[in-house]
Amino acid sequence: MDAEGLRAFARDRVFSTLESRSEEGGFDRSLWREMAELGLVGALVDEEYGGDAGDIERFVRGASILAAEGCDLGLTLSLIDHVTLCAYPLQAFGSPALRSRYLPSLCNGERIGAAAISEPESGGNPSRMITTAVLEKDGYAISGIKGPVTNAPTADVFLIIASTDRDAGKAGLSAFLVEREAGIEVEEIKLGFLPTSPHGKVILKKVKVPSDHLIGEEGWGHERISRSVFMWERAVIIPVIVAFMERLHHLVVSSLEPAEISPDLRVLLAQRKVEVTAYHILGERLLGLTFGSTDNGRERMELLLFFGKALPSWVESMRGAVGEARLDGDETITGMLIDLRLLEVGSSILDWQFQKLLF
Repeated sequence: MDAEGLRAFARDRVFSTLESRSEEGGFDRSLWREMAELGLVGALVDEEYGGDAGDIERFVRGASILAAEGCDLGLTLSLIDHVTLCAYPLQAFGSPALRSRYLPSLCNGERIGAAAISEPESGGNPSRMITTAVLEKDGYAISGIKGPVTNAPTADVFLIIASTDRDAGKAGLSAFLVEREAGIEVEEIKLGFLPTSPHGKVILKKVKVPSDHLIGEEGWGHERISRSVFMWERAVIIPVIVAFMERLHHLVVSSLEPAEISPDLRVLLAQRKVEVTAYHILGERLLGLTFGSTDNGRERMELLLFFGKALPSWVESMRGAVGEARLDGDETITGMLIDLRLLEVGSSILDWQFQKLLF
């Protein structure tokens, strides 16, 4: 779909239902199927599997329009994680049989995908992962707890990282494609933000998984798969969040009477606009380093660390501006600021990564 058509969809179907979806549990499968018909849900997947076969820039533009025009970061996060953490990795690393069996339904909206990687106790640290996959006569038995997992309460298929060799540490991690019907239990988690993106704790109690549901080979879980999907998700979500922030800035400025704005507030809002422009440029650079032909891991990590500090600071400044302008009664602006609490997730890990950057 062209950009104008997608903008109309975001306004007419996403924004218009945002309030009701936020109050009624957040996720609407009929809306998800409409997104599939537009090619969003099958983005990046080859046409032979029913995908849109679009390039990454096109997907990011579409997701940015969905988030900004729909004022719905939650639904957009669910879309991005479905694509970058489940469908696209399955195409990149899965066997032909797994791709043929699952990708068509992941593209047409029949199935929703999720990735269960981080854990309540160890977070995203692969060396401390507790979940195990034990090889038995009839396949693997996976046991452990994952969470919080985006899309978990609604997902039909999960990409799960588990240890197949505890003695090997992170080198012993492997990836599996597991159907919810195999026996996965999910406990819904209320984050307090992103009400339109369902999250949950994934509980596996010796869940039986056929051997041919191993994605790639044993030992690929960390180095080849989870590291890749981490970078794919971050490289996509950051430009989308920047577009969402730009929309927030526009709504704030357009709600103000110029004659009533103090000089200091004028300067602050102008500075925030200039910063958003710079973030757009750096976001494009991050996307190119992640999906393009040039690969500079050091620069890519530095950009991730930069965004990890700069974006939350920008949002905090805008919260202050909204309060000063007495716009905190505007439900759309307030809701967008609440959703941007997503940027606060993982702040302690970020500080640790900064310490290791130079020393």
